Amino acid sequence: MSKSKEKIFIVAPCLSMGGMERAAVNTANGLKALGYDIVFLSIIKKDHFFKLAEGIQLIDPVGFNMKTMSLTKSVSWIRAVVYQHKPNQVLVFNKFYGAITALALIGTGFKFSISERSSPLYKWDKKVSLLSRIAYWINPPKAVIAQTTIAREFQVKYYKNSKVKVIPNSVREVKIYPSITRENFILAVGRLDDYLKGFDLLIEAFSLLASKDWYLYFAGGEDKDSPLAELAERLNVNSRIKFLGKIADLDEYYAKCGIYIIPSRSEGFPNALAEAMAAGCCCVAFDFVAGPRDLITDSHNGFIVEQNNPKALAEKLDRLILDQSLRQSVGNNALEVRERLRVEKITQEIADFILN
Repeated sequence: MSKSKEKIFIVAPCLSMGGMERAAVNTANGLKALGYDIVFLSIIKKDHFFKLAEGIQLIDPVGFNMKTMSLTKSVSWIRAVVYQHKPNQVLVFNKFYGAITALALIGTGFKFSISERSSPLYKWDKKVSLLSRIAYWINPPKAVIAQTTIAREFQVKYYKNSKVKVIPNSVREVKIYPSITRENFILAVGRLDDYLKGFDLLIEAFSLLASKDWYLYFAGGEDKDSPLAELAERLNVNSRIKFLGKIADLDEYYAKCGIYIIPSRSEGFPNALAEAMAAGCCCVAFDFVAGPRDLITDSHNGFIVEQNNPKALAEKLDRLILDQSLRQSVGNNALEVRERLRVEKITQEIADFILN
């Protein structure tokens, strides 16, 4: 069967801003570019932030799932739409939406696969956990995509009757700006109100720096009354920290920053780290679960620091601040990720895994 005849359903929460949503759209667009017939099923009706490629059919819920999600309506709706379009394979993003799809496809003969998005350490609500256990016991997925090596160890135990493979997220085409000179600031990207992002640990490390002429920029949310701003003031570094708010195009900031830092406590997959590496940034990461060790070879294309250790992070940053040539060489090596996580390469790997 030719690719143009093979129809793949992508099931995701929506097209609004978020790492999972971005991964779902990137996968859909990549599969379309490879010649597959793609239908994108958005379970929740929200404003669109990401854009699907031309030729991808988008199906949004009509008259339900506007503010809250109805489990029964979603199950019957997914079942009806799948029957209507008869895809060769259904790829669902996230364990919870996978459970809903599993229930919807019971007895239909249609197979589905799951792209697991959460950190292995993430604790689901008890009701969601119970629903998922029941759904996958009745109707297990054909295949499960784990984003990292550590995540695969967890997924193999959870999805006992499914094949599991590590396929990292692809990295989008990050724009390179050769004419831009890197500046003396550290960049961090993510939601400010997310405890797992570890931004409090970063501010603490920043306050310990011997170098006082560098700034710290946060991109991804602006709340000057947030606990982070209060912490910065308490540690007397607020004058050297900037909250940039939501940035639609981060590429110029990746090009300008002297160092990129991801101080997370936990991640499903560190998308922003992959983007920063693709921009040639000198990147530093805590050794969190999961992802840094799948992307970074320590001291070659980035640096990995002991988890939850602001003092060790400050020492690493001070060393890098004083050594511009090291920052440059490590950043140049980081560019290797552009080929390693190229959209066409990763997308073809996904297609081969879920269809064969």
